[in-house]
Amino acid sequence: MSVDADLHLRWPDGLAPTTGELAALLGLRYGADGGPWGEATAPDGRSTMRVRISTDPADLLGPRPGRAAEHRYDHCLLLTPARREPYPLDTYAVLRAHARETIALLRPHGLIEAAFGIDSPGADDYWTAARTLLAPEPADVDLTLCWGTETPTQHTTRYTGRQITPDQLDTFADHLTATLTRPGEQLDLTLRLGPHLLRHQTATQPPTALRLLP
Repeated sequence: MSVDADLHLRWPDGLAPTTGELAALLGLRYGADGGPWGEATAPDGRSTMRVRISTDPADLLGPRPGRAAEHRYDHCLLLTPARREPYPLDTYAVLRAHARETIALLRPHGLIEAAFGIDSPGADDYWTAARTLLAPEPADVDLTLCWGTETPTQHTTRYTGRQITPDQLDTFADHLTATLTRPGEQLDLTLRLGPHLLRHQTATQPPTALRLLP
């Protein structure tokens, strides 16, 4: 079974970092061949994550939930646990946590959109910056949250905010999704600002120690 995951990243037009700049931001250690591979300590603190930064046109086409056609991103990080001990105890959880830590690291550096997926053509996680959907000035917002434990069972909650800035909306969305997807919860959720997708997360998978082939 594959243990590879893709993390697609997008910046504002013309502002994407180069491969070298992105590698520096991520603190990757390049191999002797000078290629775009690097390694980082995985979020479990015990295993090693191998990362390749790709700008191959085929790799840059990634998912955007709710859209049938693939979406073009600026970079694709190909993630896989290093095939040496100690192996992660829960490969899916480690891959997902690494992707979320990477998104959090890159947000202050202009990242505006990201999608993470493993063994699936769709996105397990999708995030976009509120500033891509709102003007800088405070504005009234209407949010729709849909969640459920299994399709097609869903619940819907609506939120209204008065004179909200993009940063305030991002903070609220982060808190809301983190609360609903805390460990032990098995929820799919989608958060929209009007018709626009703001956050999407699938339920956390059961702990899975995937075999790593040498």
